[in-house]
Amino acid sequence: MPNRVFISHSTKDKDFVDNLVEHLRDHYIETFYAPRNMPGGRWEENLITELNNCDCFLVVLSSNSLESDYVKFEINTFLDISPEKKVIPVLAEQCPWERLHEKINEYQLFDYVQNPREANNRLLHEFGINPHIFPPVVVGDIKIPVFIFVGGDGHTKFHYRDIICEGPGILTDDSRVFTLEGDIQEFARSYIPKRQKECEEKSILFINNPQVRLNHVSWGASNENGGLDNRPLRLKLGWTSYYHTVVTNGMTHERLPDGSTIGQKYAADIDKIHDCRLSNPIAANMSIITKDNYIFFGIRSHKVQTLPGNYQPAVSGDGQPEDLDKNGVYDPFRTALREAAEECVGLLVPPPSVDDVTFFGLGRWKKTRFPFLFGEIRVDATANEVMSYEPTQRWEGERFSIPFTVESVTEWCVDRYQDYYNGRTSAASSASIFSLLQSLRYAYPDKWPEVIRRCTINHNSPS
Repeated sequence: MPNRVFISHSTKDKDFVDNLVEHLRDHYIETFYAPRNMPGGRWEENLITELNNCDCFLVVLSSNSLESDYVKFEINTFLDISPEKKVIPVLAEQCPWERLHEKINEYQLFDYVQNPREANNRLLHEFGINPHIFPPVVVGDIKIPVFIFVGGDGHTKFHYRDIICEGPGILTDDSRVFTLEGDIQEFARSYIPKRQKECEEKSILFINNPQVRLNHVSWGASNENGGLDNRPLRLKLGWTSYYHTVVTNGMTHERLPDGSTIGQKYAADIDKIHDCRLSNPIAANMSIITKDNYIFFGIRSHKVQTLPGNYQPAVSGDGQPEDLDKNGVYDPFRTALREAAEECVGLLVPPPSVDDVTFFGLGRWKKTRFPFLFGEIRVDATANEVMSYEPTQRWEGERFSIPFTVESVTEWCVDRYQDYYNGRTSAASSASIFSLLQSLRYAYPDKWPEVIRRCTINHNSPS
């Protein structure tokens, strides 16, 4: 999958191109689209810079683009400076599209006139991605690329002993340890040393620690009042390692020798953990809320390997060997409390306990397939008191807080989402937005219609 796609188009085709760009973005394909992403300065210099930075050139073909001097300039420049890179012609309307450039008919056409659905699917396949079966989480106009297995509905809650874990057992039991497929092992042998060197040059921590792996999940039991309840949540667990995660969940877009991507070949459907042959470490993503009604989130430092400098929930981390009890059984509540101390509250007095932790459900990120438990921790302290304690792993990032009100949280989430939508940031703040909105949904269920209204965005207005 290319890292960034340049979108060449006529502004007169805005409706078609907006929909196309949104479709690509929904499938994690980053684009340079001038109406959203063009920086200030001289446009010609900016375009040449972007053409150099993009891995692929997508041109929208129409009678309007055939007459556009800008489109002609862009394709001529791209083919001059990057003849080895891919060109993707997309036909938006019937026209003599071959006239645009003498080489344009050398590339496979994606015909949105005759069969738009097939063209859409073929285009995603070109990028090594299968079309989504399940939609993302949507709040108003904010789209979050998460699939929720259970919970996230404003009333399902998992407290201590509502989550039953099997395993992972002792780390030396090879039957419980995830192993890489042969073709991924080949990729890992070349990629891991290269990535390790890159991290060393940037002072990024890159070590191969053990991680608790989610092998299978189920939930639900009969309810004392009749019907079914989502509790208990049952997790079947094994072991994996950070390096395995890096080359599977972290590289789902990587092409294998047979032409498929790691995601296409081994991820399986997103709702099927048991069929997935990726590393799948289980994580806990939690908000922290204080007694004076502030909610915390974090910004990852530039010393971490995954998404450095990006926003994240206040608590975000995978299961580790220290989160097991004496019988080798994983306890996600230990992960939540350990990560809370490391990333946010430090050695807070009084410290939060398992009774202060509430999980709302289990989800999975759509591209990487990372599974995670999500919820919140309520601490018996004010925001100022929390900030008076240093996190035990301060190097991982910085923590921030905002008032835990519908107005403040939705404003923050909309601003961050607008930054991504309009190209002011290269990566969405999806994890922090998801975490904050989930806490809002559970704390103020009667105000959820207002949350949706506030998250309905006019993208054409100043922001």
